[in-house]
Amino acid sequence: MKKIPDEIIECLKENQNFLILLHQKPDGDAIGSAIAMGKGLKQLNKSVDYYIEFPIEDKLLFFNEIKCFNQQLQENYDVILFMDCSTGEFAFSPEKMPKTKVKLVIDHHKSNAHYGDLNCIEITGATAEIVFRILRALDVTIDEEMADAIFTAISTDTGSFQFSNVTTDTHIIASELYKVKPSYAHLSKRLHSQKNMDQMKMTGAAIHSLEILDSMPIAFMVLDYDTITKFGGSINISDDVANVGQNTIGVDITALLKEVRPGEYRVSLRAKFPYDIHEIALKYGGGGHERAAGFNFTGDIELLKEDLMEVYKEQSEQYETV
Repeated sequence: MKKIPDEIIECLKENQNFLILLHQKPDGDAIGSAIAMGKGLKQLNKSVDYYIEFPIEDKLLFFNEIKCFNQQLQENYDVILFMDCSTGEFAFSPEKMPKTKVKLVIDHHKSNAHYGDLNCIEITGATAEIVFRILRALDVTIDEEMADAIFTAISTDTGSFQFSNVTTDTHIIASELYKVKPSYAHLSKRLHSQKNMDQMKMTGAAIHSLEILDSMPIAFMVLDYDTITKFGGSINISDDVANVGQNTIGVDITALLKEVRPGEYRVSLRAKFPYDIHEIALKYGGGGHERAAGFNFTGDIELLKEDLMEVYKEQSEQYETV
């Protein structure tokens, strides 16, 4: 596995007070990475605060460390640590940002803007893979909650090891976690199979909305504001809803639009190899990976459909000529 840069390890060793920030609507990788890193730093007798957007998905609420989230913040920190967040604007940040000596970014998104004073950016299956290697470099002992956090992060961001972002290192790190505890079967079921009733209804509504664009292998789904409100808000749109289209035979690209406020959408894009949808996310001010990306959208949905079809046509022609 690749060595963590010395300046990253030195920053974590030499400083004392840390604030951890994540992206908006934090997912399993963000929460898991934050908990593993936060507990690791505390094991080294560091002071750690978290500022995290609530509510958090039901399936992630079993971590004891969540009780430490969003306590009173200090005015100054040695390091503000941005995790699993491709841009500073997408971070969930305090209205009055504390002062800091160093902004440290740890992330695995291809579209990361390198907005920190120090940046530890690698294209990995999950940010938690980087966190695991940092903790090892710091000689931190990974306890069971930290192992659960890292497993949660990797498992959710790789679709239970089904996505193309899985590498040899992903599996090596997962195997190391089994040395901490013997089984993650119950946790895997919680993360990938179990939903509350509102999440079930929300998933059903997304499936009901599914359409195929102009006979192309593009699935398009919309959850409107009334539907999202009816079933408990966007927190009940589980991560795997965006993958529903991808599970449809013959589909290569999927778009899920979530109307979080009237006329305002959060768009989740998914693609199968070799298609790359992160460029269209960048066009709309978002980001992500080649085959999983997202952005905020206001405007004519029909124009967005046309953009998706154009991307598919261009890339199909490109791959045919290679």
